[in-house]
Amino acid sequence: TFDAALVISALLNPFPVWHNGSVSSCFNQLVLGAVPHAGMAVSCACYLGIPRWSLLQTSPPCGWRLRLASALLVMLLFIADVVLVALLHQGDMFLDILADGCAILAWLVHVSALVVLQRSAFRRTRGPLLLLLLVLLSVPNLVITLMAYCRSEAYLNLADPIRVTRLALASARTLPILIYLLAFSFPCISDAGYTLHINAVDGSPLVPEITHPDTGEIVAEDGSGCVSRLFYLWLNPLLRRGQRGELDRPCHVYHLPRKLRTSVVCRYFRKVGLLRVLHKAFGLRYYMLGLLKLVSNMLGFAGPLLLSSLVGFMEEEGAPVSQGAWCALGLFTTTLLSAVLRNVFVFEVSKVALSARASLVSVIYGKALRVSGSGLARFSLGEVVNFMSTDTDRMVNFFNSFHELWSLPVQFSIALYLLYLQVGVAFLGGLGVAVLLVPLNKFLASRILDNNKHMLRHKDSRVKVMTEILFGIRVIKFYSWEPYFAQKVAGCRRQELSRLKAIKYLDAVCVYTWAALPVVISILTFVTYVLLGHELTAAKVFTTLALVGMLILPLNSFPWVLNGVLEAKVSLERIQRFLKLANQDLQAYYSQGMYLFYCVFQGSLVVVVGKVGCGKSSLLAALTGELNRLGGAVYVRGQDAGFGLASQEPWIQHATVRDNILFGREYETTFYQAVIEACALSDDLNVLPSGDKTEVGENGVTLSGGQKARLALARAVYMDKDIYLLDDPLAAVDADVAHHLMQKCIMGILRGKTRILCTHRIEFVDKADLVVLMDSGTIIRTGTPAEILPLVEAEEPGSSNELCAEEGPDQSGQEQKQVGGLSWTVYRTYWASVGGALAASVLTALLLMQASKNVSDWWLSHWINELKNNGSSSGANGSSPAAYSSPHLLLFSPGGLIVSSEVKFYLTVYGSIAAANTVLTAARAFLFAYGAVCAATVIHNQLLDSVLKATTSFFDTTPLGRVLNRFSSDLYSVDDSLPFVLNILLANVFGLLGMLVVMTCGLPWVLVPLLPLGLLYHRTQLFYRHTSRELKRLCSLTLSPVYSHFSETLSGLGTIRASRSAARFEEENLRRLEQNQRCMFLSNTAMQWLDIRLQMIGVAVVTGIGVIAVVQHQFKSIDPGLVGLSLSYALSITGLLSGLIFSFTQTEMQLVSVERTEEYSSGLPTEPQHQNTQLPAAWPEQGWLEFRGAVLAYRDGLPNALDGVSLVVRPGEKVGIVGRTGSGKSTLFLALFRMVELNRGQILVDASLVNAVVALCRSKLAIIPQDPFLFGGSVRENLDPYGRRPDRQLLDVLEQCHLGAVVGRMGGLDAEVGERGKSFSLGQRQLLCLARALLTQATILCIDEATASVDQRTDKLLQQTIRDTFQDKTVLTIAHRINTIMDSDRVLVMHAGKVVEFDTPAALCQSDRSVFQRLVAGRGE
Repeated sequence: TFDAALVISALLNPFPVWHNGSVSSCFNQLVLGAVPHAGMAVSCACYLGIPRWSLLQTSPPCGWRLRLASALLVMLLFIADVVLVALLHQGDMFLDILADGCAILAWLVHVSALVVLQRSAFRRTRGPLLLLLLVLLSVPNLVITLMAYCRSEAYLNLADPIRVTRLALASARTLPILIYLLAFSFPCISDAGYTLHINAVDGSPLVPEITHPDTGEIVAEDGSGCVSRLFYLWLNPLLRRGQRGELDRPCHVYHLPRKLRTSVVCRYFRKVGLLRVLHKAFGLRYYMLGLLKLVSNMLGFAGPLLLSSLVGFMEEEGAPVSQGAWCALGLFTTTLLSAVLRNVFVFEVSKVALSARASLVSVIYGKALRVSGSGLARFSLGEVVNFMSTDTDRMVNFFNSFHELWSLPVQFSIALYLLYLQVGVAFLGGLGVAVLLVPLNKFLASRILDNNKHMLRHKDSRVKVMTEILFGIRVIKFYSWEPYFAQKVAGCRRQELSRLKAIKYLDAVCVYTWAALPVVISILTFVTYVLLGHELTAAKVFTTLALVGMLILPLNSFPWVLNGVLEAKVSLERIQRFLKLANQDLQAYYSQGMYLFYCVFQGSLVVVVGKVGCGKSSLLAALTGELNRLGGAVYVRGQDAGFGLASQEPWIQHATVRDNILFGREYETTFYQAVIEACALSDDLNVLPSGDKTEVGENGVTLSGGQKARLALARAVYMDKDIYLLDDPLAAVDADVAHHLMQKCIMGILRGKTRILCTHRIEFVDKADLVVLMDSGTIIRTGTPAEILPLVEAEEPGSSNELCAEEGPDQSGQEQKQVGGLSWTVYRTYWASVGGALAASVLTALLLMQASKNVSDWWLSHWINELKNNGSSSGANGSSPAAYSSPHLLLFSPGGLIVSSEVKFYLTVYGSIAAANTVLTAARAFLFAYGAVCAATVIHNQLLDSVLKATTSFFDTTPLGRVLNRFSSDLYSVDDSLPFVLNILLANVFGLLGMLVVMTCGLPWVLVPLLPLGLLYHRTQLFYRHTSRELKRLCSLTLSPVYSHFSETLSGLGTIRASRSAARFEEENLRRLEQNQRCMFLSNTAMQWLDIRLQMIGVAVVTGIGVIAVVQHQFKSIDPGLVGLSLSYALSITGLLSGLIFSFTQTEMQLVSVERTEEYSSGLPTEPQHQNTQLPAAWPEQGWLEFRGAVLAYRDGLPNALDGVSLVVRPGEKVGIVGRTGSGKSTLFLALFRMVELNRGQILVDASLVNAVVALCRSKLAIIPQDPFLFGGSVRENLDPYGRRPDRQLLDVLEQCHLGAVVGRMGGLDAEVGERGKSFSLGQRQLLCLARALLTQATILCIDEATASVDQRTDKLLQQTIRDTFQDKTVLTIAHRINTIMDSDRVLVMHAGKVVEFDTPAALCQSDRSVFQRLVAGRGE
């Protein structure tokens, strides 16, 4: 009968209940095992249809999770038991398989039921009692099984590992069932104690719209259990959010765990000493991670040894199955443990590195706020920002390199010893080559490092030039200097690329040696081994191949690890040099008593006057403590409260107008409105799109010069300090606004405060209590206005008008983050940049290289099989043992050394394939390096060309840092990082393909586990990549504010320190840093989330191949050579799988840089490039200028800046232009120079339309802009960048501008002007810009408030120079002082973009209704 056959029992008693004094196996397995489990499966299936509760915000109670984990574990233990039963192949195996099969099905359905129930209304309870009864029904079967095993000697005999393992598995089942019962009894249900949320209650139907937990309110890791931490289950809600495409803002990511909070870790690193910090800050925790590293490395070596045993078992035909089973179990255990430990190690080290980064960034920021002015002057702004970016990153990388530094030599030594055990002294042949390559590697590393230093220096130069270009882009466009600067950048780029090329080719040599070395070492080792008279076996060959693979890693990695440590050392020294600078010591700087030559009494107004460059601004800097006091004494009562400082060059934060004024103080409506009124900002706020909530661009780019000055003054006034230092705030405003500021602000709201005002506006000096006259850095006289005024050559009080670039300030807004996957356009762009044919060649070389490597391994396997087959056939004929039987297969024989033709054939083919592999490897490496350099060249050239052709409106609305980012970090990615990771990605893709092909050929059955695992792999990486990509973008997005805030702080250091606001800025830095750290931590964690899952897939593949090999060996249908090859490949599959996803994700992240550069290369609004070819070469000859119905708006939706302007300026005429802020004065110049295109109307010069190509049009006109832009270089380069003028002419022009003596003292025409002209005062910079205009031979000259910061005496002389030089030219002047245009032929009065008056000054002054007449009278409008 069927049951008798199933349990192999007697036909007379087919179903025994009792047997030999105990319950029979048949009854136990069928009645007590299969039937209850079948009942469990049916009953649990009934719960699968229960409706789910969708309003869940928290994780389920602890009891449910424990029961779920226990049920899952029981199911896995039954699966393991089925495998062992199949291997054991005993008589009653079908009974066991039936019972185990029922149990697996039952527990699988039970797990599904638990998942459904915990998401239903049962969630807050223990769940149905029936579940407990079903589990209890399975207990008798387990107890009887354990008793039966314990009574049987076979199950206690260690020589029979399969039966012992079955006993162990049955015993292990007791633990999860016990946990299940305990979890049911104590479900751990509380209100919300188990939740990870900061502010959340358990799901409630009162909030129906929230269906997903708000990840922005969850704390990462804290409060999660062991399993959750091990598999990063706490990250799943964030990953799901990323998959839904809802992870697009920094506030959506988890909060940092408490131990990683920036405020917690910032107390470290107060003193930086590398090992001391490591020890004190992280101490034992960091060193203990080294133990994890050591154990993980040791377990890694178990793989090749177990592989050797397994292949040996397969080569031996009659070997006991237990030997193979032990090997398979060993492979599973060691790979699993190694994977888990490695993952934990990497994650913990990344946490330490993240803590160190936060500490370093905060300490560098804090130091920058406290360092003395003279100390800070030793470093450029770029260098100090580099401390926070590049140097900090290198220091952080040290934490990863430190453990590698000692573990790599250990790995190398162990790998050598194991090789020696396998092949004896034959390993020395391969090792000899490897050792010879160490000095080569060292040489290559040092050359790469050297070239890298030079490349970074050239990169710094290029970025410095780009910074100057972006700062002065308006002036560059006015003067049509784009070709000169493009050439200058191209020069730096050429030098940078020459170094990059050297680095890439040296990298190619490294890649070549790294890829070719395993093949070379293997060939030499095997050839030496055979020549020494030994015979190759599958076990030896594939164990050796696996060990050689492990040997290569330390050999190649060590020089780079060493370089990383040395780079960290260099960066540490740089940071330490910065941290050792003397701090600003205000206690020592200020004296404690009054023993002074010059006293300023509380509440008085002191006016400081003197010519340009006499030291007025330096006097204020000395008062705030920004200069070094070499002698004398400075005393300030109540200096701890700080000063209200309005500097000559206004410092404006990238924030709203209101935030700029409040500057961290509370908003007090009444006082705020009073300040706005006093600083004449009411009209401006009415014009701005969002009033005082309008965001001003970086450094106030969207505001005019006068608006910036008044905004900075308002900020100082709102601080409500006792002492005010005002550095020429009246320079950039017109007369009636200047009178308003004097009456309502300086003499009004600030009355009773101590005020020190530096100014060139002589008309206000009479209001001072004390006047200070300065010259050459010395106070030459102090006294009352009556005493000092006669010494200053005063001009008649005039009116001025401020520059207003009426571009209608617009919020520049946040930088937009791209969302979703990268579009194919990005890949296509990079492919095109490399070059289609070249890219195809690289891929072909890669394919052939991988194929040749796999074929060489297959040939080795084929050789071994032939050896084995020939040996076994000769053994069957009764010859001596195979080892020394066939003269065709031996190199040593009694007659001496004989190399047989067959061995020659195998060696020749093997050597030829290996040689072909090295050639293809070299071709691939060098083709790739060449392609990377080509792409870098093309992408930079397109980007530079596009940015230089962009319209000025683009630069007005785009922060400088955003554009600069493209030229620095994004281009660095394109140059260096992208090729590096792309190379690894392509190698991984082809390596994995080759591996899968070989494994499938060797063991076709491996496709059974590979297909579901492949599907799982695909789904896992897809789930990961969505979130990983968004997290990386958020990292970039939150990093920019950290750096831009640091740059902004360095620019406004004087104001911040004078107002004693350093602590608030440090807090703001911590806040921004914390946001970036959150994104970085979760980006790192997401990588580890993926890594542990890939490691598990790798473990499954290795175990699967081992089990299949053992099973197939039993059926004698196996080729040991191919199995050995498959297993040696499988041991590295985990690394390849994770490497593939990481390199793919990294490549996607780096391709974001290509996406960003492409956005600017093809998406920027560019200036019209078409040309009117009809213009004569000498155009314009006369200087006739006509506007016909000109209408211009800066952007859609903004009011017209020019509204139907029609006027004619005759040749040689001098026209003065006046009008209030926003009247359209500067817009006339912008339209004439085609900085902004007209919406309607025409502009004619000499009766020709101004529609020539932009560069030609601008080169024929001349302008002196208000913003005095100088770029780094000599005085000669600033005056005549193209080098067309003789030195004599340049010196004459400097004399005319009263700069001859100043330039002479500095060292003549070759004197450096400093970064953005810092060697000169603001007034002197304006004079240099005037000198440029005097050099031009243009027929039309436009002067835009060019002498705003010049004293009146110099201004008078300059006006005379302009009149003489441009006597017969057409001159348009936007007036700063009314007296400068009183002798004009005609005056143009503008209002709201329209021409209000246009006549001679005399005619306008005679009309009572004339706007100009009122301006001259000083009454204002």
